[in-house]
Amino acid sequence: MSLVPERITLDTALKIINAMIRFAKDNQVFPGSYAVVDEGGHVVAFERRDIAPVSTADIAIDKAWTAATMKASGRMLEVITRGEAWRLNVKHKGRLTIIPGAIPIIAHGRIIGGIGHSGGSAEEDLKISQAGWTAIFREEDFKEEVEEKLSKARLIARTVMNIVEERNLKPVSIAVLDEWGGLLLLYRMDGAPYGTLELARDKAWTAAAFRNFSEDAAKFYSNHVNNANWNERVTLVPGGVPFSTEETFRGAIGISGNEPEIDKGVAVEALKRLAIKVQE
Repeated sequence: MSLVPERITLDTALKIINAMIRFAKDNQVFPGSYAVVDEGGHVVAFERRDIAPVSTADIAIDKAWTAATMKASGRMLEVITRGEAWRLNVKHKGRLTIIPGAIPIIAHGRIIGGIGHSGGSAEEDLKISQAGWTAIFREEDFKEEVEEKLSKARLIARTVMNIVEERNLKPVSIAVLDEWGGLLLLYRMDGAPYGTLELARDKAWTAAAFRNFSEDAAKFYSNHVNNANWNERVTLVPGGVPFSTEETFRGAIGISGNEPEIDKGVAVEALKRLAIKVQE
């Protein structure tokens, strides 16, 4: 049986990310952000290590998106556009990223996804992405230890997925943000619609920004907080839950994929199982 997948599953994406982290550690590259997308350019898995700049998150995601949707590496696009890529970037609303570190995943004669890394130099980002690409051809998996915040985010996400499977719920997207609203982790379970990605992230952002359940932000701050259109990220839908440890606010989790109240219940249950306090 071929080791090369027909599509990018969550397990495959996590294998790629762990291989990237292994390479980055072995080569003493500054911690960064790691993204894997499917052939449509939609995130399957994303992780940001603890001291990586928050800005590297969306850069890594946009690099992976560029590789998948343009069907070319960032380095190749840099060459073929002859320095005129800004024209394409305007067309794609700033998402097109030709900085090295974007690699398309080719399998069975077609593009099935993309890999992006941000955090090192251009050459380091490229090598880390290439290391992730080679992981899909290896039988062994990588189990890499990571820093405290990302390790906790991984544990929360894994617990959420266990609950979803135990209860036979629909697959979900899971976002975990730090106390400043910076993305730490974004996973999309196999079968979850890609539309759930941004909804999960926005639920988590709302919960982190207001330190309340996402649906309660308007109640605590304004009856018109979402009607004024002052911030398109505000999402007054259940499923965003803030959490704290040792009385210190730590961040928020957002879940999307089922009815909103079910998503919220899963988030609360996951935190409860891990003895993490829900910030209320």
